[in-house]
Amino acid sequence: MKPAPPMSKIEMMERSLRCFEYGLIGLLPVIGIPMAILSLAQYRRVKRGRGDMWNPAHRYFFWGGVCARMGLALFLLIPAVVVIILILDNAFFSGF
Repeated sequence: MKPAPPMSKIEMMERSLRCFEYGLIGLLPVIGIPMAILSLAQYRRVKRGRGDMWNPAHRYFFWGGVCARMGLALFLLIPAVVVIILILDNAFFSGF
């Protein structure tokens, strides 16, 4: 597979800022999950297409990726933990 051609600096900056915006919205409960996924998609596109260019919006790019990962981890991990607690709670109290 051929590597993606480098994107222009303006496109890279716009995608980095979009990644940050989507990542912040991705921290919201429930409605943030699709935005976190979009943020990670933008993160991946910038990461692949930047080549050797310097990204002036690197901080936004970095924090957008962090917020998106945190949003997905929190809102996909919390229901799993609740289900495990309920299962363990039922198993523990069924013996009494």
